[in-house]
Amino acid sequence: MNTSDWRWDTQNQLPAGATIVPVICTSNKTQLTNFSGDQHAWPLYLKIGNIRKDIWRTPKKHAWILVVLIPCPPKGAKNKNKAWHSTFGTVLSPLRNFDNTGPGLKWNCADGFQRQCYPLLAAWVGDYPEQVMITQVSYGSCPMCKIPKGAPMGY
Repeated sequence: MNTSDWRWDTQNQLPAGATIVPVICTSNKTQLTNFSGDQHAWPLYLKIGNIRKDIWRTPKKHAWILVVLIPCPPKGAKNKNKAWHSTFGTVLSPLRNFDNTGPGLKWNCADGFQRQCYPLLAAWVGDYPEQVMITQVSYGSCPMCKIPKGAPMGY
C-alpha cells in the first residue's frame, strides 16, 4: 500500500489538506472447540494503515482490534458464503458512506491538528481459502488475477 500508486492516486483525488485513512481488515475461520460440536467462528480484525509498522507489529499496542466474532453456520448448511458476505457487509457498511467525493470526517490527529479524513477499505489480509471465499472465485483459481484455472505456466 505504501509502495504502490494506489495511495498517491487516491490522495490526489481528495480535497487539498485531506488525508486517506486506509482501513486494513483480516479474517480467518477459527476453530473454537474440538469436543463439543466442532464449533468455528469468523473473527474480523481491523487496523488503519497510517500506523507506523513498529507500533502495529507490537501486540501490546493493540493496533489490530477485534471488530466482531461471527459464528459459522453448522456443517452442511447452505449458503455459508452468502452468510459471511451479508454479515461482514453489514458490519463494514459505515465505510460505504465515505468515498473521495464526499465530505469525509473531521478527526483530531495525534499532532493536535484536526484533519479531513477519508476512511477507505484498502486491503484484506487472508489465507488462500479466505481469499477464495471473499472474492467468490472457484477453488484453484487465483483471486487476484484473471488467469483461467488450469492455464499453463507462462500464460
